[in-house]
Amino acid sequence: MTNLIFFGAGASFGSDTSGTPPTSNKLIDALISFNTEGWGRLSKEYIESFRDDFEQTMVQLSKQNPHLLPPLQRAMAAFFFQFHPGPNNLYRKLALKIHETSWRGIFVSLNYERLLEISLISEGILPIYNQSSKNPKEIEICLPHGGCNFFCESVQGASNMVSFMGPAVTTKGSIRIIRNPVEFSSRIRGDAFPPVMSYFEPQKRTTSGMNFIESQRRRYREVVLSSEKIALIGLKVRPHDTHIWGPLAETSAELIYCAGEHSSEEFLTWGRKRRSHLVSHILPGNFNSQFNDLLHEMGIAL
Repeated sequence: MTNLIFFGAGASFGSDTSGTPPTSNKLIDALISFNTEGWGRLSKEYIESFRDDFEQTMVQLSKQNPHLLPPLQRAMAAFFFQFHPGPNNLYRKLALKIHETSWRGIFVSLNYERLLEISLISEGILPIYNQSSKNPKEIEICLPHGGCNFFCESVQGASNMVSFMGPAVTTKGSIRIIRNPVEFSSRIRGDAFPPVMSYFEPQKRTTSGMNFIESQRRRYREVVLSSEKIALIGLKVRPHDTHIWGPLAETSAELIYCAGEHSSEEFLTWGRKRRSHLVSHILPGNFNSQFNDLLHEMGIAL
């Protein structure tokens, strides 16, 4: 059995005082500023609806204007690609501690950006996918919703010539991780197909590389059910995400929850319904204030 650390959007947002991705209620305004020719051209009605409920508005958009989803998804990927962890970012500090202690756990992340990936690589630790590793210079990251710099190589089409209904199309094939900014920009602008990223909507449907997403979700279930202790950091309870919260309800692992007071109340309500006979431990505060306690709980502290 192993220990697992699971990052939600709140973890990335709270990993530093600046230079981090916004939470969902601020995401639309950030996307509009970043991509005025795409997200910025949505109607006022759509924009207000996105501010109120991003996921449900994506459902509405997929029904009314499904051809808009692939280019908007490419722009969203470019938005998330731009974030880099600064020297004081908690992911950087975590990666340093993992390097110092040779921690052998597993990461899960629902975040599209690369803060965790870049932080690990900066400490000489290579992220790997779909398998655990005994190599101290490698560590597994499981991405049930994909990532902004993962691309499916089986199908490509020029962005100025190909248009399709986003959620109605899926591709499968080999996956390539692109970390070079110039190459990434060329792929985002030139290819009509978005990266291997689930749409930010309740069903978490995916256009590109569905085989990778399916394998990551199978792996996620496997590692959750086989873990001894799981830290949930900045993860909002979304019971409709059954592929995420179903295994968490089933596992016998101790759950350590750290996401702030309001989210903790939601987690307690969920736990009473789904895990009343199993051990859960709530840390007061957020990722930043509980950082040292989290390290200690997960066996990373020196």
